[in-house]
Amino acid sequence: MNVARKQLNAIKILHAKLLDTLKRLQNDLANNYNQDIERLKLEQESLKAQVETEIAKLKKQKIQIQTGNDINKCITSFVDDVNKEDTLTVKKITNDKCSDNIDVKKNNQTLKTEKKQKKNNPAVPAKNTITTPVDFGKLDLRVAKILSASKHPNADALYVETIDVGEEKPRNVVSGLVKFVPLEAMSNRMVVLLCNLKPSKIRGVLSEAMVMCASSPENVEILEPPPGSVPGDYINVDGYTRSPDKVLKVFEEIAQDLKTDENLQATYKGIPWTVADKGAVVTKSLKNVKIK
Repeated sequence: MNVARKQLNAIKILHAKLLDTLKRLQNDLANNYNQDIERLKLEQESLKAQVETEIAKLKKQKIQIQTGNDINKCITSFVDDVNKEDTLTVKKITNDKCSDNIDVKKNNQTLKTEKKQKKNNPAVPAKNTITTPVDFGKLDLRVAKILSASKHPNADALYVETIDVGEEKPRNVVSGLVKFVPLEAMSNRMVVLLCNLKPSKIRGVLSEAMVMCASSPENVEILEPPPGSVPGDYINVDGYTRSPDKVLKVFEEIAQDLKTDENLQATYKGIPWTVADKGAVVTKSLKNVKIK
């Protein structure tokens, strides 16, 4: 009887320590979570193991005394209380953020949701980030004039043109038009130039823009600005604000909607390209074909 009561007292002392640990865990988690959580976990597990060991000893002894039933009932009730406290402790430890007087379950669910969103969206832009649509406005298209043209020194299918686009210096442009436009028809003609492509060398010669053309599998025609246009005039499409990228990286995406129509006009999503107060950009004969 005395042995059993001593062991029960020992269990109660351990239980009191466990509750004290839990209180310290609640206080420490608020300010020192990252540093102390692992230590408190280990301490809690150690105390729990000691409680379970003492309970096991009591069960092995099988003490048969008059008050034995009452002690067993006390032990059973105590074990239930310990299990409840353990469950609460585990829930509090597994919660990533906790503070006093906050519902642990609700806080834990919120943190899990935030982590899941971050995992599924690793590159979510800042709320204040302003993005512009990918449309015709990204293109820096201008009226230009080919001042001179010659055969590419390293490629039979390419021309090298010097083109005035209304800037201080003319641009150097390489075009694959030898099969479709005679050399004598290249010089001194008005064209539409895409000016914000990244400059690159083509067969050893720098190209700083692209001459826009209507293109079918059988033929290619250079687009023609409206009469009265001058180098540097902007090409516009109604409904789209001109805001060209410094260096265009999305041309292929936009180009899917660049086509000529039944009236031989260059269009974007069916809307004509125009020069303000001067008219529409057209092609000579190619209807309903891609522009590139």
